[in-house]
Amino acid sequence: MNNVISLMDGEAKVDLNDPWQWAQEHDSIDPTHRIEDVTTWLNTPVALRAQGVLIQQEEELDLVAPYLESFKLMALEFKDFKDGRAYSLAYLLRTRLHFKGDLRAVGDVLRDQLSLMRQCGFSSFAIKQGKDPFDALKGIKGLSVTYSSSVNNPSPLFKRVRRY
Repeated sequence: MNNVISLMDGEAKVDLNDPWQWAQEHDSIDPTHRIEDVTTWLNTPVALRAQGVLIQQEEELDLVAPYLESFKLMALEFKDFKDGRAYSLAYLLRTRLHFKGDLRAVGDVLRDQLSLMRQCGFSSFAIKQGKDPFDALKGIKGLSVTYSSSVNNPSPLFKRVRRY
């Protein structure tokens, strides 16, 4: 996959050697680095299933919740930057379902969204084709202080500030 920014040891870096690939019908891609849509994944024999899955914005997490430990990577699709359903799915995956693997934003992913995506629990970002991932890397730093709670910092600012 091209144009990927990954969080490695808490630091964002452009990953020029990202091994993950989208599965096409009857692909022979190694399942350890293959990403399939949920329907294909569920209909594949267990021994041949990919370790990456794509969740569309309109899909329910109930479909994959029993299988979360099977995934190294879950990709959540942003079909349009104006649609924020994938933010909610990411937050739910991290906080309620306790998904520990790589959570990747794919689709219409732009620089201005990266800081908020990180706060919601995303750990890698496939930047929209035609955009410079090195330029987008600047967007991941975002705000140095967040006021509300997030996946990365569950305490809101008023609980983090020392009172003298």
